[in-house]
Amino acid sequence: MQGLVNFAGAIGNAIAILLPTFCYLSALGLFMSAGWGFWSQAQSHNPYRGRPWVPFVALVLSGAFASFPSILTMANNTAGTNLQVSVSALTSYTPPTVDGSLLGQTPGDAVVNIVKLFQGFFQAFGAMCCFFAMLTWNAVIAGRSNRSAGGCGVQFVFGVMLINVVTISTWLVSVFRT
Repeated sequence: MQGLVNFAGAIGNAIAILLPTFCYLSALGLFMSAGWGFWSQAQSHNPYRGRPWVPFVALVLSGAFASFPSILTMANNTAGTNLQVSVSALTSYTPPTVDGSLLGQTPGDAVVNIVKLFQGFFQAFGAMCCFFAMLTWNAVIAGRSNRSAGGCGVQFVFGVMLINVVTISTWLVSVFRT
């Protein structure tokens, strides 16, 4: 089990290291896309005819990707938790060691303990889910994706739930406890 915990922790660290790079590259790309969109709206071959809001959405999402940890912190505060999202906190995660107290007194304790072992992976994966939800929402608004904007919202909410996986699992165990 310790090998699996270490492997999941390493994958979580890799995601947490790559995510800021993806966010800043996306912010730069969306900023340039917004500039090109504003310029092309003045041309006779306007590709955004009928969708003049696309460059504005790209500009707003550029700022959202540039301040992605703040966006996730605000989403967590909206969800009712006080978790402060920091990318450096995710990259300094070290997986805990598996000991004999993993099972706990009840099956619910075992579930919460196992979730705590994989918390670093869940948080990094949840942040990546939120990143891809915002990126896909931009593609939906621009007309490049056939998904719905509501589906992107659901993906973002589930990403926030993965960031708060210990709180969610503790709540679920308390609901199903007899």
